[in-house]
Amino acid sequence: MLLLDPGHEDIFDYLPAEAAELNEQMSSDIPELTAEQLEQSRTALAELYAEWPPAVLEPLIENRLALWRTGLAEAANFESELYGELRAGGALPDVPLIVFTAMGRNPYWAQFASEELERKLHEGLHAMHAAMAASVPRGEHRTLDDAPHQYLQVKHADALAEAIGDLVGNSRRRGTGAGI
Repeated sequence: MLLLDPGHEDIFDYLPAEAAELNEQMSSDIPELTAEQLEQSRTALAELYAEWPPAVLEPLIENRLALWRTGLAEAANFESELYGELRAGGALPDVPLIVFTAMGRNPYWAQFASEELERKLHEGLHAMHAAMAASVPRGEHRTLDDAPHQYLQVKHADALAEAIGDLVGNSRRRGTGAGI
């Protein structure tokens, strides 16, 4: 099992007290992006996805800009529903596990949190992910110091491919099949 900078039902136990207030602030009444912000985002996304084929680059960027609120809407029920369901689901299974923590500056948090608070948030997430990995016999925790949460999979595709290879190799060596 590969977890990329995951949430957890006990996340606020690992974060500083200010995190709950920050979460409320980040979730409430988010204004529409201005034309200038959209253009800045378009430029940043073009740099992020620069290696993608030109035929898909522009549609990918325009889709990201059109649907930027989707992730926020998907996360709206974490505390009210999702975390309770996770808690009721029990412990992580005893399977090979790698948990990644993105330690790079989170551009969304940066709009709301000081660098000091962001550092504390990262420390808490790092501790939470390490505990998740340690909760199973074949768990491993890995960090990516310059990866932002939102784009870990884009900026570090090689590290993720290596982790998948490690998990598949681990699973086959133990005779549990691919099972990932």
